[in-house]
Amino acid sequence: MRVAGGGRGLERLAGTQRRHARPKPRWRASAEGADAWSREADDEAWLHGRVPSLAREALQQTLLFPLVRTIARPAIMGADDLLHVPQPAVLAPNHSSDIDTPLVLSALPRSWRAKTVVGAAADRFYRTRKIALATELWINTFPFDRSGELRGLAAASIFLRDGYNVLLYPQGTRSRGQLNGFRTGVGRLCVATQVPLIPIHVGGTSLLMPKGRGLERRGHTTVQFGCPLFPGEDETPAEFTRRASEAIAELSANSVRLRRVQSALQNV
Repeated sequence: MRVAGGGRGLERLAGTQRRHARPKPRWRASAEGADAWSREADDEAWLHGRVPSLAREALQQTLLFPLVRTIARPAIMGADDLLHVPQPAVLAPNHSSDIDTPLVLSALPRSWRAKTVVGAAADRFYRTRKIALATELWINTFPFDRSGELRGLAAASIFLRDGYNVLLYPQGTRSRGQLNGFRTGVGRLCVATQVPLIPIHVGGTSLLMPKGRGLERRGHTTVQFGCPLFPGEDETPAEFTRRASEAIAELSANSVRLRRVQSALQNV
């Protein structure tokens, strides 16, 4: 799928006029708010290359994903249907826990995971180069500036233009298991670039690793992939975001039932 020219406006916000190579996004975040920070968020672009990608796949398959599956014991639905969905796309899960990202990545078909980057909060995961390197190596992230969301969307649009899927959390931050606070950023990105959005619901993770606390227990989780949503003609970002949130809520309705079935089978 070719990314529409509407994404050019977002790309210009990243401060680049280059057309044929993905530049290295570099900006300084706002100094306002409780999470103020002054270091530059710097994408280690070389970690998105072929050799680091092979190393990442090996690390994920041998260490990260087996650990996550042991802790979270996920039931996965709809992942195989992605094989019939055009790429690139925006992957949009709800967000309750730090374990959500590796769970979603582990559930993706390899053909999708190999071309997926994850928007990570620059004020949290890019405070130091050491943290940034570790995050990008394990998860394939790029810095998303939450204090200047348009700059984050600009960086995401460049990845979409280059054929990468982009995983972004519409809620912006961990929500303690609630389905609220959806921001219009993902809607704006999809409408501007005309790429599909894949609604995803991750269930049960807020009990395993709650916001602000470490791992507390093992348990059963669910990862459900919905049907792709395509921006409609003349649809506004707010309207598209509303459709996405409703699709995630529909997936959520199955989550509790699935975890109950998991628990029942475990006790047989």
